[in-house]
Amino acid sequence: MLPVLSSLERVRRSKAVQQAMKDRVQRTGDFILRKLTQKKHIYAAAQSTLDEQRRPAPPLVVGINGAQGSGKTTLVRGLVEFLQARNISTAGFSLDDIYWTHRQQTTLAQAHRDNPLLQFRGQPGTHDVDLGHETLAALLRNDAEVEIPAYDKSLNGGYGDRVPRSQWHKASPPVDVVLFEGWCLGFRALDDQEFARFVHEVRRPGGSALHKHSRKYSDDNLQRINENLVAYEKLLYPQIDAWVYMRVSDADVVYRWRKEQEDELAATGRPSLSDKQLEDLVTRFLPGYEMALEKLDKQGFVSSSVLPAPDTLRMHLDLERNVVAWDHKF
Repeated sequence: MLPVLSSLERVRRSKAVQQAMKDRVQRTGDFILRKLTQKKHIYAAAQSTLDEQRRPAPPLVVGINGAQGSGKTTLVRGLVEFLQARNISTAGFSLDDIYWTHRQQTTLAQAHRDNPLLQFRGQPGTHDVDLGHETLAALLRNDAEVEIPAYDKSLNGGYGDRVPRSQWHKASPPVDVVLFEGWCLGFRALDDQEFARFVHEVRRPGGSALHKHSRKYSDDNLQRINENLVAYEKLLYPQIDAWVYMRVSDADVVYRWRKEQEDELAATGRPSLSDKQLEDLVTRFLPGYEMALEKLDKQGFVSSSVLPAPDTLRMHLDLERNVVAWDHKF
């Protein structure tokens, strides 16, 4: 009897998760539709005052920020279906898709041998920001087919590599919505005073547990990651019109969620990381969260400023990935 009850419980939970994701897609999709309508109206008004030949309307670019394991990929997949069911042409890619090539990442790691945060892909500085800028700019022109980069994390023994250009996805105009997601997409660099305060908390004896992972790294290690964010703010964020923020209150939940994913892989006989490998991987990401989340909550995201406020839909996630609250910011 127990196995039957256990099976029924799994089915019940699966249905609950599916319904929760359906609700999340609906709420987020409605937000995107409102912002798309606003951008179309703004563009049409601007074009009516110009004598030049009407150009294709640019798509709405939506940035999606969410911690690893929070369900970004599932949300994006659901949003694509939601939008395309309404005849809204949608293209999407991830910050992961513009990681440096394996050769470039190796060169980066060698140039910063004293910085463990740059020895593996993940942190700001391990992405080809120029490639991301060029891809978004081409999508915004909306006048020709655009090749969208792709990355395969399984290549080179798990170190990953960008796939050949011949295997990149292609988006054909007109594109109405672009979904661009990433765990650190939207993170902002701390200015000198903000960084000094952050380091003070990191090094303070008995300091907050919110900075415990950053204590493993030197000030220079942390400063390099912080400085790398300047290029993201300058080249990527001004191309993004609206944001979806999957907020977590404590970055430690990332390890828990990733551990669940690895356990599921192991249970099905697929390759998975050991606890030690997983801890090593996740702890390389956590200082980025510790530096960025407070400023993100207080000051919000950098955007194109094309649309009126609020330009951010924020969902608050609990430890089980449930959305416990929604609000609009900035």
